Amino acid sequence: MRFASSLLFFLSSGGAPSLVSSQPFANCDLSSYYSTLQTSPHQTSRDDMHNLIQTTHRRELPYTSSSKQDVWDGLLATDTDATGQLIHLIYGDKDVAALPYDSGSCDSWNREHVWSRSRGVGDKGMDNTDLHHMRPADCNVNSVRSNKYFAQCGTVDDLSSCTTPAHVEAAVDTQKDTKSFLPPASKRGDVARAILYMDLRYDGDDPDTFNLVASDCPENVPNGAGMGYLSQLLQWHLDDPPDEGERIRNEEVCTNWQGNRNPFVDYPELATAYFGTPSPLPQNGAAYSCSGPAPTTATPPPTNPPTNNDPPTASLIITGVIDGPRTGGLPKAVELYATADIPDLSLYGIGFANNGGGTDDIEYTFPSQSAAAGSFLTVSKETVEFQAYFGEQPDFVSGKAIINGDDAIELFFNGQVIDVYGDVNVAGGAWNYVDGWSYRNDASTASTTFDLAEWTLGGKDAVDSCSSNGTCASVFPFHSYKQ
Repeated sequence: MRFASSLLFFLSSGGAPSLVSSQPFANCDLSSYYSTLQTSPHQTSRDDMHNLIQTTHRRELPYTSSSKQDVWDGLLATDTDATGQLIHLIYGDKDVAALPYDSGSCDSWNREHVWSRSRGVGDKGMDNTDLHHMRPADCNVNSVRSNKYFAQCGTVDDLSSCTTPAHVEAAVDTQKDTKSFLPPASKRGDVARAILYMDLRYDGDDPDTFNLVASDCPENVPNGAGMGYLSQLLQWHLDDPPDEGERIRNEEVCTNWQGNRNPFVDYPELATAYFGTPSPLPQNGAAYSCSGPAPTTATPPPTNPPTNNDPPTASLIITGVIDGPRTGGLPKAVELYATADIPDLSLYGIGFANNGGGTDDIEYTFPSQSAAAGSFLTVSKETVEFQAYFGEQPDFVSGKAIINGDDAIELFFNGQVIDVYGDVNVAGGAWNYVDGWSYRNDASTASTTFDLAEWTLGGKDAVDSCSSNGTCASVFPFHSYKQ
């Protein structure tokens, strides 16, 4: 495997090489990439990790282009040997000549979507060309895999339909039946981590994408955007951990192609934290148990009970909201206050109810960490404009915080609403803070019924021409609430 330098050979659709310039992305080394997280990476919440890999995905490659670097060029950089002459095929587990690649005759290698296009990826959007799940594959083996889910024979189909190897050009330990495909043992962990990354990265927020869900019951996932089978993928992740080649590829994709990393390669323990532990392997084609229409995932890891016999009590309240004036209507943020020591913030979550459409339930869950009594916590849509406006970074970042001044906020504890700002069923109204802010009055307390008398409104358009809080005529009373 070779690293692309700042000068790359670019192959046009006709296969003729030309030299083009590629500026590497900053902060792609392992130590720098995760440095903006509020906790250590292996303790970071799923929402925070999703936000990181989404916001740092800084380049969308074209699938095929005669004038720009495309997916062909990316794979020729990420999956070739040191000489650049040989490329490694994921399902064949072997090296073949890197050039020429397939031009439609299916006599060479082509581009495999590990998360199949017909399983929610489609032919548009960033997921269609995301190199973290694009791999070189023999064209005929790619066709045999088609859009089959990943599993060993006998999982969802009778063993009598099993073929080993899956194709004459596939590795000897591959399998296929009518519903599933088994990659070679040395690549099963690679496949698993590509699928887990896609589930974490894509939640439907990006244009032309769906919420991709890895599941033991992928047929039940909305929009046909499911991939399976999660329990076997989790087991493969454990059995075939990341090797040096996979780690080098991860850094190459970030540094020279996309700007983001696959955290399951860097911190394998996150797979269990985010997806749970594998369910038992079905026997004789019995498949995994699916109860109801919702997708069934692997068994979640056990939670830690309180250390005493008293149930935990809610000790967090909403103290402020702002819809800022900087580029993109930023910062968009919510301030909260700890009324008592909080041993575990992960019991709390926040929801952003947009446009009077009712509750959106919990959209961001806080990470498992403590908060001291009297401390303020801020949740922002992003970091850069928040810091430019307030002079410091937010405590937490959630891409779901798309609040436009007429959107209500809900604070949850153990899954139940404990505090609100605004009315989830009304877009704005008297509490509207468009291009402005609202702040809780001292000594007022949390309530599931919003009372405007307990709040001070900066006024609609109050910060419209401001560049920072300190120089604004209407100053957001940042971290000033008194209990």
